[in-house]
Amino acid sequence: MMESVLTFGEALLAFVPDQPGPLADGGGFHLHVAGAELNTAVGLSRLGISAQFAGAIGADALGDKILKTLRAEGVETALIERTDECPSPLFVKEQVGLPLQTHVHYYRNQSPMAKGYWTGDLAFRAIGEGRFAWAHATGITWAIGKSAEATAQKILEQAHQAGVTTSFDINMRLKMRTREEWRDILYQVLPFCDWLFLSDEEARLLLDEDDAGVLEPRLRERGFEGQGVVIKAGDRGVRVSVHGQGESALAWKASVVDTVGAGDGFNAGFICGMLRGYPLADALRLGALVGAYAVTVKGDFDGYPTWAQASQDLHGGPERLR
Repeated sequence: MMESVLTFGEALLAFVPDQPGPLADGGGFHLHVAGAELNTAVGLSRLGISAQFAGAIGADALGDKILKTLRAEGVETALIERTDECPSPLFVKEQVGLPLQTHVHYYRNQSPMAKGYWTGDLAFRAIGEGRFAWAHATGITWAIGKSAEATAQKILEQAHQAGVTTSFDINMRLKMRTREEWRDILYQVLPFCDWLFLSDEEARLLLDEDDAGVLEPRLRERGFEGQGVVIKAGDRGVRVSVHGQGESALAWKASVVDTVGAGDGFNAGFICGMLRGYPLADALRLGALVGAYAVTVKGDFDGYPTWAQASQDLHGGPERLR
């Protein structure tokens, strides 16, 4: 078993429609477990990396579903806090428009983390015991509310100070905070992350630039002292700048069904590659592969590959005849 990774954030239930079209037209749904950091934990576990997830959920049936799903995926759940004061959060997906685009409707403002019932004490204790080689977070947790923001910031800082490698994906949701507030979150975490992930669209919105080589020195002027800046550009691949040295990986060909979860899958693949001691280019390639798997099915992490599947594709390359 590889060294353990901590991811922390809000776990949710996702109601995914069986067919595209407006929700008002009715139809059936399938229930999925989701959440950006949770997705990454599942991706890591499938790739053979020990992963633990920390956060807070309700002591209700939806919370039971979250725990059951994580445990079935091999993700450790001992750091999850539960309360009967608030319900577990959920969201509903909708695919509409020309071309079909995924829209998400959130019902999370009464969740334990939104209402301040996440203490983070279990995660703090585990970090202090030296359980983790890597800690991963996204800006979504900072955007849930002031209490969740304070707890998440403290976890990230403690992990960084303990010598744990840290990564942060801004993962902007403009329904949750304004662009200016997201920029403030980014600058707040910069001194405490070793790897910074942004999509090309997020980089342009926050920093008016999507070139990793240009962004890295600019972010270092704002307090970034980590290893590198990774820019995810979807079907145009991924680029990274590490102390002024650039590297990139092409996107893998995939039949796109739903793009939600692709970025979290990339994060899992990249972290896995780095923990396995891969060269940077190969870690990027593995991240791009997991992201490509993600878009082939509905559900945030349902398409993520096992380590056996990923290894076969990595050795065969993206252009295989059969």
